[in-house]
Amino acid sequence: MTAAGARGAPRSSGFTLIEMLVALLLFALISVAGIGLVETVIGVERRTGHRAERLAEIQRALFLVRSDFEQLSGGPVIEGDTLRLVRNGRIIGYRLAGGALHRQSGTSDAVILAGIGALRFRFVGANGVWSDLPFVEGKGARPRGLEVVAELAPDANGPSGTVRQVIDLPAEP
Repeated sequence: MTAAGARGAPRSSGFTLIEMLVALLLFALISVAGIGLVETVIGVERRTGHRAERLAEIQRALFLVRSDFEQLSGGPVIEGDTLRLVRNGRIIGYRLAGGALHRQSGTSDAVILAGIGALRFRFVGANGVWSDLPFVEGKGARPRGLEVVAELAPDANGPSGTVRQVIDLPAEP
């Protein structure tokens, strides 16, 4: 007889039921933690993406406003609730309506930035003094600069607060 036969049947090598249950429990705990981490990352990415889109909208609108005013040939003049200027022979108007900044050019009226709570224009004269009073064509010198202040409406996923753009106006032609 061999030595193994003398001692009895050889033992089976493998895992016990307890070892398998412990391994499955550890795997389940790690999986739950991983799923929670992935959900957190997806939520942050979604919020960050929305904020980035909103900031891009604000930058595009401010770029358009700046380019219009830097190329003005007449105005700016406030008529009612609209700030008007002449750019390359076309009358351009900016106004706040329905919580959005509108740009009027010819017969078109386009929303260039939504989610605006308030909009204000101020002018700086040749003497360097800021004023809310509109410029009157033919009466006094054109302002040297313009300040556009927009209060962004509160948004759960996007930036809120005040956006301020100061624009140097070209000298009168």
